[in-house]
Amino acid sequence: MAEEKQDKSKSRPWIWILVVIIALGLVVGGYFWLRHEEPEKYRGEMRKEVILGCERSLLTAPVWVAENKGYFQKEGLNVKIKGFDSGKASLDAMLNNKDIDICTVAQTPIMFHSLNRNDFVIIAAMVHSDSDIKVLVCQDKGINNPSDLKGKKVGITKDSTGQFFLHLFLTHNEVLFSEVETIDLKPSELPQALADGRIDAICTWEPHILNAKTLLGNKALILPSEGIYREDFYFVANKNFVKNNSETLKRFVKAIERGEEFIREKEERAINIVSERLKLDKELTGLIWSEFSFQLILDQSIIISLEDEARWAIKSNLTDKTEIPNYLEYIYLDALEEVKPEAVTIIR
Repeated sequence: MAEEKQDKSKSRPWIWILVVIIALGLVVGGYFWLRHEEPEKYRGEMRKEVILGCERSLLTAPVWVAENKGYFQKEGLNVKIKGFDSGKASLDAMLNNKDIDICTVAQTPIMFHSLNRNDFVIIAAMVHSDSDIKVLVCQDKGINNPSDLKGKKVGITKDSTGQFFLHLFLTHNEVLFSEVETIDLKPSELPQALADGRIDAICTWEPHILNAKTLLGNKALILPSEGIYREDFYFVANKNFVKNNSETLKRFVKAIERGEEFIREKEERAINIVSERLKLDKELTGLIWSEFSFQLILDQSIIISLEDEARWAIKSNLTDKTEIPNYLEYIYLDALEEVKPEAVTIIR
């Protein structure tokens, strides 16, 4: 017995040595994992401050990831983000406020402004979706299919992509636009207006659809609409800013590309980052995440889409202009061609 106790006591130092080695391995491994996860700080000269007007939505997920992971700083940029309720509001602010250098916005507001001015350009599309914009109705109002919208009040945001999408949706379902009454509201106001009964349906995008579903519960019904429209969301900048900041724009696009790479490789963690930043339910966010294709592109469909929307605006007498702009003049190719040349497929 004494010999057994002596043998056990002799073996204990080896056990402690093994524990120390494992602990050191975990510490060292954790250090290098963190170094891999968190980008090194940019060691060069910090560029001038960039003000980004950004819609608070899932569409701008690459921005929230780049912000969270420090990718802007990695590229030597000091990016200040100003949040907006919609892309339309961010574009309006940029064009009327010299303090904003870059903004995020979808097709329709770009089209409307392009009919009157040409002092801005698209830098890149960061995401596209075939199902982000939806028509959500309150079933208490007797709406179960698109034809039931006749004579109903539909909440939209005027001059936004939601307005154009409603036109496509109604046309697709053989309902005249004049057969519904549209109510102009800010995107964030639409869910509550629907819940209060001031309107019967809404045509908008996430996260406002999620918020409306939460308020209405089982009274909410989304009418089928997938495949009707490809919504793009762009980075747009003033031409004066582009002219004097070509290197800054390349660095900005690189930071966004890193954000999109993180989204592709670490989807669950990206969902956590975005849902926390926007104060959304993580599980609900995860359920609709697959509706978005996050990739930087400049493709021919961008020009086709803008031309189609301009044609609609002219035909619907939403403008006094009669000619469709040359949208090649509204696209800046250099930054994305430098960072991701294979993503530029516009015919020139």
